[in-house]
Amino acid sequence: MKLANKRKDIPEIPASPQATIASDLNEYPPGESVDKHANLEAANAHLNQDEIKQQTENL
Repeated sequence: MKLANKRKDIPEIPASPQATIASDLNEYPPGESVDKHANLEAANAHLNQDEIKQQTENL
């Protein structure tokens, strides 16, 4: 049965969804607070490499 009033603002869910982890440190223009935040993100990613690896292996 086809839905006549299907909402267009809700994206369709793919048959095999995938979860990824990404960080784009170049997303924002340079600035002091942005630089501090980018450094914090990089430090967190470095410190949590083992945790992220374990979570990826558990998928």
